[in-house]
Amino acid sequence: MAASDQVHAEGEQGPAKRLKSESAVADAASPQAQTPTYLREIDAGITEFITPGWSGFDAIIKHRYSDFFVNEIDPHGNVVHLTSYTDAIDPEPPKTEAEIEIDALNVPGDAQAAFDEAFVRLEPILGASDAARIKSHLEVTEEQTLEQRSLVLGRELDKDQRKGVYMVTNNFLPTRVTCETVDGQLRFIRRLPKDKAPSDKRGQRSKWAHAGDYCHFVMQKENQDSMDTLQQIARTLKCNARVFGMAGTKDKRGITVQKCSAFRIAHDRLIWASRKLRGGRLGNFSYGEKEIKLGELGGNQFTIILRHVQGANAVSLEPVLLGIRNTGFINYFGMQRFGTQSISSHTIGISVLKSDWRRVIDLILCPRIGERDDVAKARNVWDTTRDPKATLELLPRRAALAEHSVLQHFVKSGSTNNCSAAFACIPRNLRLMYVHAYQSFIWNHAVSERIRVFGTKGAVPGDLVIVASDFSDNVHAKSKAPEEEARVVPVLVTEENASDYSIYDVVLPLPGWDVRYPEHQVKNVYEELMAKDGLSPSGLAKHPLKEYRLAGAYRHFLIKPRDFMYEWMRYNDDALPLARSDSDAIEGKHDPESIEFGQNVALKLKFDLPPSAYATMLLRELMRTETAAGYQTQLSNNTESKE
Repeated sequence: MAASDQVHAEGEQGPAKRLKSESAVADAASPQAQTPTYLREIDAGITEFITPGWSGFDAIIKHRYSDFFVNEIDPHGNVVHLTSYTDAIDPEPPKTEAEIEIDALNVPGDAQAAFDEAFVRLEPILGASDAARIKSHLEVTEEQTLEQRSLVLGRELDKDQRKGVYMVTNNFLPTRVTCETVDGQLRFIRRLPKDKAPSDKRGQRSKWAHAGDYCHFVMQKENQDSMDTLQQIARTLKCNARVFGMAGTKDKRGITVQKCSAFRIAHDRLIWASRKLRGGRLGNFSYGEKEIKLGELGGNQFTIILRHVQGANAVSLEPVLLGIRNTGFINYFGMQRFGTQSISSHTIGISVLKSDWRRVIDLILCPRIGERDDVAKARNVWDTTRDPKATLELLPRRAALAEHSVLQHFVKSGSTNNCSAAFACIPRNLRLMYVHAYQSFIWNHAVSERIRVFGTKGAVPGDLVIVASDFSDNVHAKSKAPEEEARVVPVLVTEENASDYSIYDVVLPLPGWDVRYPEHQVKNVYEELMAKDGLSPSGLAKHPLKEYRLAGAYRHFLIKPRDFMYEWMRYNDDALPLARSDSDAIEGKHDPESIEFGQNVALKLKFDLPPSAYATMLLRELMRTETAAGYQTQLSNNTESKE
């Protein structure tokens, strides 16, 4: 079957399945209820496939964190790589004419040599007699009154002569004499040893004036969140983490490379911080006038190793791989969007949207199944004592940024009552992640319903379309303030224009107060699911806090990868990497090669995706397996126990 036919072969699929209520997930995730060890795909609305006649195969995703590589693609289409730890592009502003003139003086580094050279230069300006008189005056070492330390030249000089004298005294004798003009005559005041050298601010300027206020750099991190890495840099430099900017957060469990910016922090300080960084390196420094902001990227390049492949080989998998390349996959929000713990991010997002701040804090701090022991111990202390100080002392900082922020507020305020203020102490990007996760939850369910009811043959009447003309056009966001950016208005599909659009043009809205909804039964998904959570699409405009008034956005529900490549590899040792990181390349390590008779089989994939697309959803279409981190961790643990 041709790859293009694989999408079209997906026909009508009987009556729509009953929608799973988010309330059930929320109840299961409540602090009092029995919770699952991890959120499953079906809980997040991820249920459908578009490649028919394929049962999938077994393999382990992220058996090692070094099996998952992400390199950001910048807005110009360039893949971001870390290629140097120390190189900096144009780190210093160009010199002024005055600075160039000073450099030309060639002031000796030795103080006595500079003293002697000063009078060689003063002699042609003032004459030998006056130059000698000033030199003798400055060679006196005993402390005297200001009047005794002052020498007035006794004659007027023209402007050029005065400029020449100042040039010599300021640069050759900065610690020996202060020179000033009084009534047109120069006065030389011998400086005492305890006096500080004068600062000549004329001609001086900020070193950022030319270079730009922002130091741009490339950050490679390993097995940690982007925000956690930037927080670690901020603590090392003793600065506020808000000075850092980035285009997007990257997967925690993996090796990722992205561009960041730092406001008025010089590259040499970042080099110093990089050497102290755990699980990360910085490099490729440059300077610019603008901050790198969220969303300012062209996509991401992924390199993924699937280990212990079983149930497929190069022959059987070839048509499916070609299908992925030519047909694509469902653009679901992946499981990372909802967190990796038993209490999902979207559940917290519901309480944020309802302004139920006490429940928000309870969900953030309550015990969770499957967490590491030190975090679990801290959560249990909170659960039994509600003592923020005791909990904070036990909580590892790197493992719980949101929890740390909340508890620190409680400790500083001396009360646990103001939950709204405590939540506001969490970094803004992390706070918004909760409500965005809820939008993603609703969107996933809507997409599944769209495919169940109408299949993937093409656009149908009632659909909304935005022509997918560019690789980076995946999510079409609505501005918080409509006047801030051009409105993206989708076209309503009718019987008359349906043939003008492909299935890849069809978009569905993330719920918000400023988006249009499809005009067929999929619209009911938004209203029914949100109603079960005590919310409504129109109600998203009424939150008392502006930053949680969600305008909504549009997202294509089918996408294709770009430059999709794959390679079969054989290996023996699971502890050895099968791909090379950017830092490995800098350090001269070779790219791992396949072993001809290796006992284990791996599939290496490399491809580009637009912003906000999830590589794990491509893997799901290919493998037909659960992509939740908890499930994959169980597979890894089972494999290691067998070995």
